[in-house]
Amino acid sequence: MVRAGLNKSTLSEAIGVDRSTISQLLSDKHARLPNAQVVGECAHTLGVSADWLLGLSARPERANDLLDVAISMPQAARSSADEQLFAWHQEATGYKIRHVPATLPDFLKTPDVLRWEYSQHLGKTPDQAIGAMEESLTWLRSRHADYEIAIPQHEIESFAAGTGYYAGLPADVRKATNRKLARKLPPSLPIVKDFPV
Repeated sequence: MVRAGLNKSTLSEAIGVDRSTISQLLSDKHARLPNAQVVGECAHTLGVSADWLLGLSARPERANDLLDVAISMPQAARSSADEQLFAWHQEATGYKIRHVPATLPDFLKTPDVLRWEYSQHLGKTPDQAIGAMEESLTWLRSRHADYEIAIPQHEIESFAAGTGYYAGLPADVRKATNRKLARKLPPSLPIVKDFPV
């Protein structure tokens, strides 16, 4: 209450109970067990967790406040390539790298695909994305990395057809990338014979 700048009267008014209810809850001699609504209202008004008010937790922070501190979520980019992934690749030098990307990895894309992807991106320009892709390729080739990528067949089909994530990507840009992919994918894959190249 002190941290929130409240006293018994202002807290009771804020949560809609009598001042005597707050006094009874705080009493050492005649403590009263509050109902769930009073606990919830007090916790909300005081900016603390209900568990802490009930003595069930040593931490006064609310669960969502703890999560905000414990979890950091970067803003989603339109492409799967980012500096963190490249840093992890560098840390993994000498080890087998297995990667399951959400979309086609940038180093399998043509610069035109990257220009399309990053044309509306606020955090990175198309030229920066192309530079990062070229840097990744150079690093992978120079380190002779053992790099394994698992791409679902439906992702390749979606790219080739221009559906889902790739809706709006011009057909000529997809075809140029399909030619690049067809050269890199094993001919035994059933998808390769159906590629619109």
